[in-house]
Amino acid sequence: MKENDKIFLTAKQVLDAIRMDFKQYDSQFDLFQELCPIITDNRSIVIKEGRDDCVLITRGRKSRQRHMNVHDLGCYLFNTLNEKAYPLSVLAKICSKVFQTRSVVGQNDEDGSKGIWIETEMAQFKCRQCGNCCRKLEYRNDCTEKDYRRWEALGRNDILEKVMKVIDSDRKTPEYRIWKEPGTSHFYPECPWLIAGISKNRFECSIQNFKPDYCRQYPLTRKHAAMTGCQGIFEE
Repeated sequence: MKENDKIFLTAKQVLDAIRMDFKQYDSQFDLFQELCPIITDNRSIVIKEGRDDCVLITRGRKSRQRHMNVHDLGCYLFNTLNEKAYPLSVLAKICSKVFQTRSVVGQNDEDGSKGIWIETEMAQFKCRQCGNCCRKLEYRNDCTEKDYRRWEALGRNDILEKVMKVIDSDRKTPEYRIWKEPGTSHFYPECPWLIAGISKNRFECSIQNFKPDYCRQYPLTRKHAAMTGCQGIFEE
């Protein structure tokens, strides 16, 4: 893999990426069904019962069935994954299925830490300025303190007034929500920085050089692009 065609994730970062994947896309029943035996060490399987419902079947001396919707199944699988320290080899196998790309155990070239290298399959990506990511992505909770501090240092009050700062009562640390209407607690239905481009049906970011890191990194993988309507992975 070329350096710019892969990303390195620690075990914790893998879990964060999987959590985000499970949360942000519509029903992924086929994926969850394939992951269930892996995550539960072959103790459970899942079958589809209806359009959005399924049955989780736990095998063993006390076999039981649990009826749930697909969203709850995703939560169950992630919580199970999060509660146990899986070997990196198993996490790599899970990553290959979740992100639909080759994932291998390796180490970070910078500090030697162990983790997983994930192919992005984005070597041929080219932004088509379709604006789908700005209008459709659930990015509200993906503003970081690094983003916030950068805008503060630049004196970008026009950006800061659209950020909601929330103090977590347990951790006593701030979290940031974007993009809210100034002077209110209401959020814009789509990114307020999206503007019409010069060409028809093309759009531009009016804070291109200052946008959140989450936006800078989009799309991380070919699956991420395909699942969110990005046109940059397709030929015109």
